[in-house]
Amino acid sequence: MNFAKVLPLLTAGLLVSMSSYGISLPVKTDKSYVSPETVAGATTVDAAKAHELWKNRAWFVDPRKPEQYEAGRIPGSLNIEYDPGTPDQQLTEASLAAEVPKSEPVVFYCNAAGCDRSSWGAGLAVEWGWQEVYYFREGYPGWTKAGYCTAWSVKRRK
Repeated sequence: MNFAKVLPLLTAGLLVSMSSYGISLPVKTDKSYVSPETVAGATTVDAAKAHELWKNRAWFVDPRKPEQYEAGRIPGSLNIEYDPGTPDQQLTEASLAAEVPKSEPVVFYCNAAGCDRSSWGAGLAVEWGWQEVYYFREGYPGWTKAGYCTAWSVKRRK
């Protein structure tokens, strides 16, 4: 049996079975996936507005995997991973509340339009009662493309 040919059929069967029970996988794994342009209750911002919020000391949440966060991030951002259905899931109302007051602005970002972690994070924050939620869809790639500093751009002099 050719496992490479059978795996897609098994996966499709599992997803159909899950959907018939009302179960869906919120994090997209399809490489052609494009995240939503807006998130209900959140304000979508571009790199310039995200930078303005950063300069005004808004909270930034990076829900990517720790290894992605370590590879490059917006300075001062919190890494609270959003990976539902796995033991690594860290983004909960309690974990966010432990870091970010509900009355303060919070910006969610990840790896641009192909990553849905920031849209899910922003949506959950709105649902959980955060009052000023921003969705930075362009994410870390948009930040670096705009030329803003990153956690790796400031090096210590010897």
